[in-house]
Amino acid sequence: MEESLNLKLQRKQAFKLSLGEIRPKLAVANGLIILLAVGVKGVRSDYLICFSYLTWSLFWSLVPALKRWGTKLLRLPLLLTDLAVTGYMISRTGGLNSELVFFLFLPVVVAAVRCRLPGIIAWASIMALLLTGVSWLTRTLSPVPLLIKIAYIYLAGILGGVLIQRTYSATETVSEKLVQLNTRLQKLNSFSQEVSGSSDLDGIFNQIIKAARQSIPDALVAVTLFDESGELKIWDSSWEDDWLAGYELHPLTRRSITLAPVLVFRKPLLDTDITKHSELVKAFRGIPADYLNAFPIIIAGEVAGVLMVATSGNQSLPESEVQILTGIATQAGLALQNIASLNEAKQQADTDGLTGLYNRRYFNEKLDELVDLAIADGSFLSLIMMDVDNFKHYNDTFGHPAGDQLLKTVAGVVSDAVREGDIVARYGGEEFAVILKNSSRETALQIAERIRISVANIPLGTLKTKITISLGVGTLPTHARDRNGLVEFADQSLYFSKQSGKNRVSCGFQFKSSIRVKNH
Repeated sequence: MEESLNLKLQRKQAFKLSLGEIRPKLAVANGLIILLAVGVKGVRSDYLICFSYLTWSLFWSLVPALKRWGTKLLRLPLLLTDLAVTGYMISRTGGLNSELVFFLFLPVVVAAVRCRLPGIIAWASIMALLLTGVSWLTRTLSPVPLLIKIAYIYLAGILGGVLIQRTYSATETVSEKLVQLNTRLQKLNSFSQEVSGSSDLDGIFNQIIKAARQSIPDALVAVTLFDESGELKIWDSSWEDDWLAGYELHPLTRRSITLAPVLVFRKPLLDTDITKHSELVKAFRGIPADYLNAFPIIIAGEVAGVLMVATSGNQSLPESEVQILTGIATQAGLALQNIASLNEAKQQADTDGLTGLYNRRYFNEKLDELVDLAIADGSFLSLIMMDVDNFKHYNDTFGHPAGDQLLKTVAGVVSDAVREGDIVARYGGEEFAVILKNSSRETALQIAERIRISVANIPLGTLKTKITISLGVGTLPTHARDRNGLVEFADQSLYFSKQSGKNRVSCGFQFKSSIRVKNH
């Protein structure tokens, strides 16, 4: 884009700036043409001037530092040198009848690279004056031949200049488009690098909004994803709070007719008049926007959301910006899919394959973390350890598939019996554990008893026979000072429940049960 602006500035100063541009391109060729025109007709001084001029031209044209210096500081003196040598050699080779006359249109053609029509005419006029002056000095001035040759200079120079200009303009247009394409690719590449390696969902949404606003600064941008009910929920946006509240009253859905092209064909919805669609009128009521552009966000082959870009006024989005926004939506989908894959892989690594509960590895990591937090802030942390009673007998009697089904059923019942935020894990075999944050001994005993009763009340038709569990409870800092001490206390409490008749809850040498309660 900078190059394009520079070219426009140069054209505004066409004649002035072209002085220095013409010489490096023309001087060497001019020297060769003069040498050929002199041919065998010249004298020694003519050849000396020709070779000196040619060497001088090569010197200034081939050395970059001198070329820049000559273009900026000495362009006028050097140009006058060119004209003086050309005029002198025309006079030496026949004046108006010289073969060099036919090459006087070349500077006009070269000037067309930088000059508009007035500049081209100016250069043609300079060449015409040069020819007139040399003809007069050499006494070869003849009005009719002079006018014919001047007309030739104007005609050849202007026609050649126009052709050069058109070719140059076409090249310049292609160059500008390439620069614009490169700029778009750089933007997309920068956005892709920002989001591709990120696992921060909020950070990705923020980058999407930022990239879209850079492309269309005045647009209202929103990143939306479909929820389980099919409503298009806004996750992040550049909207004001009251606009968001208004949209949430009448959100777009998977059944929205307006979004059909996006959902069915996975193509952008462009420049859609909000006032002509009743569902858009409701969704965008109070929002200062006239047109909606929607770009599909595709995750795992499905349209999972939409990048909404709302604009005001009647100006359509330029094709270049449509391509950028389409690319942003595509990259956003890939980034979100990457996060989903990472989360799925992490969940698989943290989850027991049979029961769907957290596995022992995750349990140990989380217990270490929560014990450190509880010790740091002085809060309670309780642990429940439990074991299915007589599981080996059940497994041997009814088979391993029945045993697996029992474990899955118990896992579901335990998960339903605890509070939201409590961590339930399969500790190993038929043993389970629950971490209770901010829970005292009394609270932990109540939850443990609720678990015991829920398991005991599993309907007979669900399993082959009635089952029970034994539970042990420990609380930090009441019963232990560190992680190992807490696990050992809860495990010893579980062992006491087993030894005391099973189907009961114990905390140290005390147990609570719906069957009986004893203190030891």
